[in-house]
Amino acid sequence: MERDKIIKLITEDIKHNQLLNGLDNIGLRDDDRYTLSIDLLVADMMGHPETKVPDKWLEAYHQTMLSIPFNIPEEEAHRRAVILFAVLSTL
Repeated sequence: MERDKIIKLITEDIKHNQLLNGLDNIGLRDDDRYTLSIDLLVADMMGHPETKVPDKWLEAYHQTMLSIPFNIPEEEAHRRAVILFAVLSTL
């Protein structure tokens, strides 16, 4: 498993979600047009093929993403990505 690359992808997904959440907060909704599906790529890299990603894995990923404020600095986004990676590794 390529831990550092996976954490970098999660960090980038956090930044992308921050942008979308920030835009949503000012009334600019994307209606899922700009979804990147990084979660499925991360799942695959962690040994869960796209068609067999456990529900609890996806729930942990998405609940964490939804809980991250859109105004945290990149260092904090990286720290949270490391934590999320650790949680996902146990599922």
